[in-house]
Amino acid sequence: MPSKASGRSVSAGIVGRLRSALASGRALTYGELAREAGCTERTVRNYLDLAEPALGTAITRERGPDRVVRVRAAGSDDQTTIEALASNLAAQMLRTLFPVAGTSFERPARGSRAQVVVSARGAYRYSERQLRALRAWLRAADERPRVTVRFAYQSFSSGPGERIVWPLGIVVRDLARVYLIGVPAEADDGRDVRSYALERVVVPKRGSAVTVLRGEEAGSPPRAIDRAVVEHAIDLPFSMYPPDTPGSVMVRVRFSAEQAPYVVGRLWHRNQRFKKLRGGGVELTLGPAERTETEAWVRQWGEAVTATMTGAKENNRW
Repeated sequence: MPSKASGRSVSAGIVGRLRSALASGRALTYGELAREAGCTERTVRNYLDLAEPALGTAITRERGPDRVVRVRAAGSDDQTTIEALASNLAAQMLRTLFPVAGTSFERPARGSRAQVVVSARGAYRYSERQLRALRAWLRAADERPRVTVRFAYQSFSSGPGERIVWPLGIVVRDLARVYLIGVPAEADDGRDVRSYALERVVVPKRGSAVTVLRGEEAGSPPRAIDRAVVEHAIDLPFSMYPPDTPGSVMVRVRFSAEQAPYVVGRLWHRNQRFKKLRGGGVELTLGPAERTETEAWVRQWGEAVTATMTGAKENNRW
C-alpha cells in the first residue's frame, strides 16, 4: 500500500505544476491555475502572494474586459518582450537626438536582455535648452482649450523674427532632425500646417525659448484646426513640404541594373510604383512631390539614373 504523501511533498508538487503552467506564457484565471496545479483557488492565491520566492518568478495580475482576473509570469510572454524591445528602441532613438544626461530617455526598458543600438549618420545633437523648448512645445500642443506659443526663429528665407503659432505636435525625420509642427496665428484655416526646425529656434541662456499664450492673449484659433492632421499636411517620408504646393511634380526615374537592388523594397514616397525593366533595371514613378526636394533626391543617384518630371512648365532630364 503506497504511503500517504507528506505535506512538504504535496507543496513541492503544487509549486512545480504552478511553475509549469505559468511558464507557458498564457494568461490564466485562478480557476485554470487551480485545475493545472490540482489544488483549490485559495491555495493558488496563497502561493501567488509568495510568487517570487516560491515560484522563482514575478507575476502580473490583469483584469480583462470581462472583469475576470488573469495571471501571467512577468516577462514570459513574447508580447512583453516585444514591448520591452520597442520601448528600448524608442529610448535609444531619442538618446541619439538628445544626448542629455539625467533625462527620462536614458532609463533602460525592463523585461528584455536584448541589446539595442541605434546609429544615425548626420543626426543633429540637440542641447538641454533645445530639449526644454521641445517639452514646452509638446505640453502646449496637449492643452485644451488650445493655446498659442511665441518664440524667436531663424529662417533661411526671411531671416530672424518672432513667430506666434498654434502647436499641433512634432515630426522626427530620418532620425536626424526634429521639426515643431503648428498652424501660424495669421492663418485663416487649420490646414495651413507649417514646420519649424528645432535647431533654428532661438534658445536663450536664461528664460524660456517658448512662451505660452492663453485665453484672450492667445486669440481665436483658425477654423478646422481640430481636424488638422500633421501627416496629411506633410509629404512624409519624402518631404517636409505639402505635396500640393505650387510647382509640385510627378517624377519617373529609371535606375540601372547596378542601382536597382538599392531602390526596390524601400519606401520613398507614399504614392510610388515600381516597374521592372529589361536588363535588370527598374522604373520608379512617384508624386506629386515638391520640386526642389525631388531634384535633390534624383541628383544623389548620379549618372546611374534618368528622370522625367511632369507637372511643371517643362520636363527636365538628368
